[in-house]
Amino acid sequence: MNHQGKRGRLDTNCPRTRLAEGDIGSVDVCACGMWQLHIGAVTLRFAPAAVSELLSLLGQAVAEHSAQRLADAESAIEQSFMGKRGEA
Repeated sequence: MNHQGKRGRLDTNCPRTRLAEGDIGSVDVCACGMWQLHIGAVTLRFAPAAVSELLSLLGQAVAEHSAQRLADAESAIEQSFMGKRGEA
């Protein structure tokens, strides 16, 4: 699948379908199967398999971030109780 024409430019003749759109950007898929993630002036193009890998990577990052925030909150609660221990 060659998605670039002369001089490395994106082939604009490949029909695209908008799959999703929101405040942050949009996602299109070409008839050839390539996905485009548009965020502001930036467009990232992904092969279909790379989309699944990206979703997995983002899922791992969200889970790790949540775990770190939970651990930080538990630590803060534990420290606040320890500081009050022994007070009358």
